[in-house]
Amino acid sequence: MTELAERLGYDADARLLIVNCDDLGSSHAANVGCYDCLRDGLATSATLMVPCPWAREAAARYQGEDVGVHLTLNAEWDLYRWGPVTVSPSLLDGDGGFPRTTADLWDHADLDEVRRECRAQIERAIVWGFDVSHLSSHVSAMMLRPEFFDI
Repeated sequence: MTELAERLGYDADARLLIVNCDDLGSSHAANVGCYDCLRDGLATSATLMVPCPWAREAAARYQGEDVGVHLTLNAEWDLYRWGPVTVSPSLLDGDGGFPRTTADLWDHADLDEVRRECRAQIERAIVWGFDVSHLSSHVSAMMLRPEFFDI
């Protein structure tokens, strides 16, 4: 069996480090920092938070870097909020944004709405021109519960 390192063009016993810039699209500063790190060789990839207010600006700055989608179902900040790109009532908290905590998400989310929202985030990134290379989950919301991970 071929080692992953070999498939990437390295020796089989090479140790590789992936440095990923999280939360691309969450703010102008995050966009500048992520792209500077990618273009200066300090990072190897980034993940885009499609529902966030600065995601379109991140798309406008994209030049083919290794960018995945940071599946976003939470908005943890008290005064800086974002919500679903789909009509998904179970993914909203009392102020109209995503739930602040994973516990709140897990307690109230309809799994069909979660599936639709994740698909819509991926599709929107593709429509914006991203060559989506990987998926991750904001605040690990999709990774820590089997029913969410299965989506």
